[in-house]
Amino acid sequence: MKNETITGSLVLVNPKVSNDPAGKQGQVGVLTYARAVDENYVKFPNGAESVYGQKDLMMLKEKEEILQELNKNGLSMPLPDFKAMYKIMMRQDMGTPSDLFSALEIARDHPGIWNKALDTVNRTEKIELENALSR
Repeated sequence: MKNETITGSLVLVNPKVSNDPAGKQGQVGVLTYARAVDENYVKFPNGAESVYGQKDLMMLKEKEEILQELNKNGLSMPLPDFKAMYKIMMRQDMGTPSDLFSALEIARDHPGIWNKALDTVNRTEKIELENALSR
């Protein structure tokens, strides 16, 4: 099962965002409202809110996908990246909001694993989920 982007999901603002008037690159927030591909509202712990395109927001891949990546390529990864992915997977296993928040921060601090542990926000899946639930 692929990550479903629903409001309330924790997201990471891509640290390489080029146009971020709120200056929240690399910060973790909560997706509060997803209206369009380029209109995703994120609220941050300090109460600030900003709007991003889905390509500018990242979320954790499912724990099973991270485990598969570790099993497949773990031996060839640099040790710090392997440890970071393992820590992320363990935080996901705990499942509390603070653990998931920490997992995103760990991922943020290890650019070498971004493509292995993070996905961009996918609004299409959110729409499909809403349609399925409204039936």
